[in-house]
Amino acid sequence: MAVNLYGTVYYQEALAGTLEQAPDGRYAFTYNLAYIGAGQPQIAHTLYLRFAPYYSHGLHPFFDNLVAEGWLARAQARALGIRGDDRFARLLAFGADCPGAVSIRDPRPEREPNLAVGTREEVAALANRASISGIQRKLFAVQTANGFRPARAGETSTHIAKLPSADLEELVELEYLTTVAAKALLPDDQVVELEVAEVENIRGRCLLVRRFDRAPQGEKIHFEEFNQLLDRPSEAKYEGAYSDMAMFILRHQQYHREEDVDRLLRRILVSILAGNNDAHMKNFGLLYTPEGFRLAPFYDVVAAGLYPQYKDSPLALRLGAGKNPPTLASLRSKHLSALAESMTLSPSALKLAIEDLNRRLPVAIRAIEDAGHGSNPLKKKLIKFMGKRWNATFKSTGN
Repeated sequence: MAVNLYGTVYYQEALAGTLEQAPDGRYAFTYNLAYIGAGQPQIAHTLYLRFAPYYSHGLHPFFDNLVAEGWLARAQARALGIRGDDRFARLLAFGADCPGAVSIRDPRPEREPNLAVGTREEVAALANRASISGIQRKLFAVQTANGFRPARAGETSTHIAKLPSADLEELVELEYLTTVAAKALLPDDQVVELEVAEVENIRGRCLLVRRFDRAPQGEKIHFEEFNQLLDRPSEAKYEGAYSDMAMFILRHQQYHREEDVDRLLRRILVSILAGNNDAHMKNFGLLYTPEGFRLAPFYDVVAAGLYPQYKDSPLALRLGAGKNPPTLASLRSKHLSALAESMTLSPSALKLAIEDLNRRLPVAIRAIEDAGHGSNPLKKKLIKFMGKRWNATFKSTGN
């Protein structure tokens, strides 16, 4: 007789509940009675505390967005000897370390994964049984006195290591430069801390992004991407508008609502300016803090529009009502005005944001030029792109 898959769900180190495959094919998450009785927090915005199970066809969006994608998903499937679309089996086997404070463990595994199969990068990524979403090759890493190395099983990682790409030249350096520019353009905002360095036993220099969901002592800080907060499955990350996130903030944050919506607007403007046209729902999120939700640091900032295969791609999400222009190059000031209006921000707020960007643009250009990573041709290409976008889209806004 077939055994339905079953896992235990932890919030930080507390047993929060169970996640299982029901006999009728649905999935069910049920809170642990002792967890509720102890006054513990709900594990997700869409999974409030209750005694009845949460049933779903397919994994509930909160869990679905924790499942690995792309390169790591294929490596996990090979290690388990299963089909790649068996998302629940992969999450049970590799959910020990996920973004945020929730982890999933299989208390009675039917099969143990072969963690020694694949390239050395794949073996390193599988070792700590972690699940990271996103198409780009990446793994969790630990910073030591001697540098960086892949995280091991049961170990608290400090960084996400993004590996170089065989298809996209200088991808690591381009994300570094784009993030450096974002930091210069948004001096009053939080942008992820990162550096370019070697990782033990990994070929090529990697982009090391410090995890903002881990405290210095290793404590897990809860975090949800907007795809999770808006109750959407992983595949829906390109659906909807940027205003969906703004409306969520305004409805669900008790403090700093207007401040975070303004910061969100400015991040979207920087994404347009720098060619970050892949800024989708999973590239923005909220941290759980003692004051409630706060906008998480700006992350995954890469000028994908500089690559020929992505140059003509539209912006990932809608800017306002109706469809976006087909490419970044066709965005004009009226589209920025529609974006601000959709986020309930006034024309004066948009104008102030653009004036601030204009004042900081020379600083951002110098930061790109002075950066210790990236070739000179790549730096010049990014600076030229930003100049074109400024003149075509931003210069006349508010005038």
